[in-house]
Amino acid sequence: MDPSPAVWRSTPARMLWGASVGAVTWPVDLVGAVAALVRRGTAPGLVGSLVRWHRRRTVRFLGWADGGAALTSPRAARYLGARVGVGLVGTLVLGLLGYGLFGVVVSLASWLFDLRLTVDASFQGDGLTTSDMLLLVPIGAVLLYLNLMGLVGVGLLDRSAAARWLAPSRSERLAAEVESLTVSRAELLAALDAERGRIERDLHDGVQQRAVALGLLVNRARRVAAPGSAGALLLEQAGLEAERLVTDLRDVAWRVRPTALDTHGLAPVLAELVSRAGVPTELEWDSPGRLPAGAETTVYYVVAEALTNVAKHSGAGSAGVSVGVRGGGGAAGGVPEGGIVDVVISDDGVGGAVLAPGHGLAGLAGRVAAAGGTLVVDSPAGGPTRIEVTLPCA
Repeated sequence: MDPSPAVWRSTPARMLWGASVGAVTWPVDLVGAVAALVRRGTAPGLVGSLVRWHRRRTVRFLGWADGGAALTSPRAARYLGARVGVGLVGTLVLGLLGYGLFGVVVSLASWLFDLRLTVDASFQGDGLTTSDMLLLVPIGAVLLYLNLMGLVGVGLLDRSAAARWLAPSRSERLAAEVESLTVSRAELLAALDAERGRIERDLHDGVQQRAVALGLLVNRARRVAAPGSAGALLLEQAGLEAERLVTDLRDVAWRVRPTALDTHGLAPVLAELVSRAGVPTELEWDSPGRLPAGAETTVYYVVAEALTNVAKHSGAGSAGVSVGVRGGGGAAGGVPEGGIVDVVISDDGVGGAVLAPGHGLAGLAGRVAAAGGTLVVDSPAGGPTRIEVTLPCA
């Protein structure tokens, strides 16, 4: 009688079946291990198919979590070699189980039908009695339990072999985690930049327009007020404050993310940034055209933060910004493909800038690293300071 679906889906039943199926394939595994040994690099097609079948069997029936490690010939050879040993043990356990079941059939036949199943022709004894059967039942139950536990042990060995030779190594797991973290950080920065763009548009199209409208209303009221009166003086002061509010909003929107970066590119934005710098700054631009959007955004924030630090902490009398592109081929719109963007921000200040956690430069280094680039700071005590950034045009 077939077991019910509920029993079949239970973990012990699945493990027993998976271990039994895996035990009888050791001759094929032996051939596959030999084939994998004579082949370097990726595993041959038939060997790869065999290992993939074992992977699916181990995951489905033995409860192993496949990490999806790349399959190579050395890894396949070691796994299939281990499988040969596990299969031999499993075959022995299955043989003992089959012999035990045969003993049960012989005992029942001797008890029920008084049959004498023996290879000894001189045997003339009677069949098994009921008392004999009652004695054999608990012994058989214990032996069956031990045999099934042995088969479960074979399944655990099978799963351990897969975990040892088919799971990703520590270096592979670390590489995958680094790649995942790098992608996550890049996605986070992209989302942050998009949110900054949205805030800038809201400031420009919403708050700033309302501030401009407020200034116009104040100026209209000032024109109709009596000249020299207290109300006219207050309205004049309100008009000046409205103008300062509009200026401040424009500055905030610019610092969040200038719209011109999307519409006109990096060159005019950097020129405006240099003109607003707190220290006299020269801009040297050496690029055949616009850069990729991600590179332009990164360069803008690096230059903006660096010039802010120069104005606040360096005590410099002058600064310089240099942007150039090397390598890569041309593309539509002049955007270089496969090239490298080199950015240098320098000043003649007191130096002492450090690239340490908790400092603004560390945040810039993280942004640059997320874009696949590097940031190097050279700032000896007494100056000058030089920040070099290298970014791929991707």
